[in-house]
Amino acid sequence: MNANSRTIALEIGALKNLPALPEASVRILAAVNTPDISIDRLSSVLALSPALVARLLGLANSAYFSRGGVVSDLRTAIFQVLGMDLVKSLALGIVFNAQFDTTKCQHFDSERFWSESLLIAIAAQKLATDSRHLHGFSVSTVYTSGLLLNIGLLALGFLLPEQLNAILEKCKTSGEAVGDEIAREFGLSHYQFGYVLLNRWQLPVVYQTVLANFRQPNFSGPERPLLVLLGLSRQLSARIYSGTAVNSGVVDAACREIELSEPAIENLVDWLAQNKQALESLAGVMGAR
Repeated sequence: MNANSRTIALEIGALKNLPALPEASVRILAAVNTPDISIDRLSSVLALSPALVARLLGLANSAYFSRGGVVSDLRTAIFQVLGMDLVKSLALGIVFNAQFDTTKCQHFDSERFWSESLLIAIAAQKLATDSRHLHGFSVSTVYTSGLLLNIGLLALGFLLPEQLNAILEKCKTSGEAVGDEIAREFGLSHYQFGYVLLNRWQLPVVYQTVLANFRQPNFSGPERPLLVLLGLSRQLSARIYSGTAVNSGVVDAACREIELSEPAIENLVDWLAQNKQALESLAGVMGAR
């Protein structure tokens, strides 16, 4: 085993040796991934984390969501203001963010991380309704797959802050893609790091499969349409967030494979651009420490 291989083995080992999630977090993740959970049941499980409840109530009473009256209980916040899907996604992000303190990675921007993750998730969710190839996946599964797509970056910011910080600093100067530099430096993509994390914490297999195979162009399993959709959503969200030019070849190929029309793409891009500021506000809640 050469030095680089030993380093990679140690990095993967660090992920595999992460402490188990706290019992409250395990129950919250299970609830979030239960498609038909009732509002009362979800509220009772989320109440296991007072900090999570405080953030959700704060959001429900914020200027963006406020409807004139003070929202003082979680059930009302879910039923009348935020909605089940939004609460589930926020809870998922807040739980993961609580496990990974990235403050030692100076150049890691937690708010930007969650902004981009939300853009991918929402783009995927909206496009999925226009493609018959995605009808085998629930809206919640599509959304959560997008939200977790880059979770390996969050883990690296916590486990290897100095190494990731150097990569982020280098890419800021060179203009290179962070993901490409991570793969060169570690010999593994951040998607693969994310897969190990989700496997360690036993999240549903579909999310593990997405991350394990995201950069495998020849993957042919039943999750392939979801992978294609997420790749497309990632391209479009980058365009909205940072003005990055999309790879038209990738976009066209994805649209052909999962049968998405040009108007559907254009409508999505317009919607994301119009709602970018609101999504960044949500990301601020998810990324706050």
